[in-house]
Amino acid sequence: MDNQNTAVTPFNIADFEAKDTAWLDVQNIKDDGPLLVNGGAVRIELSSPGTREYLGAQHAIATAEQAKTFAALRNKPIKETVETRIKDGSIKPIACTRTIENFPVSAQELFTNPKLGWITAQVNTFLSDWSNF
Repeated sequence: MDNQNTAVTPFNIADFEAKDTAWLDVQNIKDDGPLLVNGGAVRIELSSPGTREYLGAQHAIATAEQAKTFAALRNKPIKETVETRIKDGSIKPIACTRTIENFPVSAQELFTNPKLGWITAQVNTFLSDWSNF
C-alpha cells in the first residue's frame, strides 16, 4: 500500500452556493448589442434566487395568487385591471434590483413602464437562470 500524503480539502458548503448578486448587461431593444445611454452601457445589479429579496418577492406573488383563488372560490373574483397586471408583473424585478447603472430611473419607474417591458423581460429571464449567479 502506498502511503502518499494527499491533502483533503475540508468540505465547505459555501463553495457551492450561488452569489448574492450578479450584473445584467442590458441589451438594446433590437437585441443586437448593449443598451447605451450617453455612450455608457446600462447594467442592472440583481439579487439571486437564493436571497431574501427574491424569496420575499416570490412569497408576495404567491400570496396575491392565493387571494385571487380564494376570492374566486367564494364567488367574489378580484377584477384584474391593466394596472394590477403591471403591478403584479413588476414585483420580482423591483424587489431584486439592487442598482441600476447609467439609466437614471428608479426600479419602480423602470419595471412599471409597459413600454420598457423589453428590459423587464431581460431581467426576468436573467433572474430565472441560476447559472447567472
